[in-house]
Amino acid sequence: MSDVTSPRAKLVEMLWQLKKTYDKQGDKGVRYVHFNTLLNDPAYRKELIEQAAVSTNPDIRELGIGLLDINTSDALTHGRHDRPAVINPDIAETVGYKSSSEQPPKRSKATLLLSALVVILLGVIVAAIFSKDIAQAVGGTQVVSGSLRGEQLWTKDKAWILDGTVYVEAGARLVIEAGTLVQGRPGSALLVTRDASILARGTALAPIVFTSSAVAGKRQAGDWGGVVLLGNAPVNTADAQIEGLDAGDTRGMFGGSDASDNCGVLEYARIEFAGYEVYANNELNGLTLGGCGSKTIIRNVQVHRALDDGIEIFGGNVDLRHILITGAADDSLDWDMGWTGRVQFMQIQQYAGVGDNAFEADNREGAYQVEPVSEPTLYNVTLQSMNSREKYQRAMTLRRGTGGHFNNIVIAGFSGESIDITDIETVARIQEGKMSFGGLLIADIGADGKRFFAEELADQDDDGGFDEATYLSPRASVGVSPQFLKVTQSETEPDFRVASSSAAKDGAVPVPQGEFWDEAANYRGAMRPGVSTSWTDGWTAFPAK
Repeated sequence: MSDVTSPRAKLVEMLWQLKKTYDKQGDKGVRYVHFNTLLNDPAYRKELIEQAAVSTNPDIRELGIGLLDINTSDALTHGRHDRPAVINPDIAETVGYKSSSEQPPKRSKATLLLSALVVILLGVIVAAIFSKDIAQAVGGTQVVSGSLRGEQLWTKDKAWILDGTVYVEAGARLVIEAGTLVQGRPGSALLVTRDASILARGTALAPIVFTSSAVAGKRQAGDWGGVVLLGNAPVNTADAQIEGLDAGDTRGMFGGSDASDNCGVLEYARIEFAGYEVYANNELNGLTLGGCGSKTIIRNVQVHRALDDGIEIFGGNVDLRHILITGAADDSLDWDMGWTGRVQFMQIQQYAGVGDNAFEADNREGAYQVEPVSEPTLYNVTLQSMNSREKYQRAMTLRRGTGGHFNNIVIAGFSGESIDITDIETVARIQEGKMSFGGLLIADIGADGKRFFAEELADQDDDGGFDEATYLSPRASVGVSPQFLKVTQSETEPDFRVASSSAAKDGAVPVPQGEFWDEAANYRGAMRPGVSTSWTDGWTAFPAK
């Protein structure tokens, strides 16, 4: 009696059903299934099964998903002197047996070569046709690579694995469900190109997580590239190309004339262990925003342990709200190319011995006066460092002609200095009304906790003699009194809450009116003093590896 329930027989039976279903119903991109090659060539079989598993034809998709669980990497036909004891008679001729007493015919070298060429050609054709939806469903995971076109939905019922740079192409939209896990392999990144968009709206109870594909406990900064959103909002550089990608790839271009451009939505999301060196000695950041306009929504986002910057913004006027950046290995927030967005409620924690500046701000390297001038407006920000004795860390480096309006900001724990304004073009922004400060709270800076502003003498004078201490002291509360903010010293269980007795509760300047702003935030720093919970609760995480 035929044992068609054995694993091998079941696999062959289902492959035959898949071939017949393709022959009968057809499917986009697959005109004919070579059954003998399907049995003999594991690579061809694997590719066809993977394509079947994501087919739009429900019958083919059901067979493909079922075959994923039982497929093997072995050839399914037997050698000349090793006939199978049993074989399903309904498919005997497709395996090469005319009867149970006959041996399979020996194929010539020419026939084998022709079969191999057909397989290679078919693989090339199929890869090209399926480039918009190259995915691999494997037991609760789905590998994604190449280009995404049209409407794409990533659901929370499986982990989505990025393999290489995944491009959301112009005109496409990627929708990611709340609670979805996206994992990046080494060298991978998710890049939403100009004229494409993303809708990744998690919740406090079900955040969307972008992280390393390495197992927990072995992850580290730079495991993968990160998330990149590009748009058509104004930048001060012609033909702007995002860093970290091949300069010849036009999909990395951004910028335009649409100030209200919409790159999409990123809300209640975490980006972890990003910053892989993707191309040409450049690392991507945890989150990169290039030319994103005012209709883009970036809210409740954490970037954790990025190898380069936490968030880097190239021009545009995208706004940020409720942003947490922890453990960035370079700068936590970096901007240039004319960014003019708004920020409210940003908490930054720099780890001991890791990272340079909480803020590094430029207008444009090599062209300090070019317009539009970088001029963001920030309220309710906390910049904390764990006061590394090993590395010189600074809260803000403002240079190369940047502007900016810095209000109700707490700065504490940095080993170097609080604010350094460099270049005479940057100092000139103060006289032009394009740079201002108000409601600053500065504590525990330098090795002795009292070195709030560095003294610049002789060749160290890089700002035309501008004295930060003289200018900023009237606009700040400066000191080391115990009533000032205490910096959390934990990397894995940080407590960002502020005591009700903190000096942060007083001295704030009024928050502007408008739909974006929370005018009730009449305190300094990112957290309201005296509350038992914070806006980071529930959806954030701080894994060491």
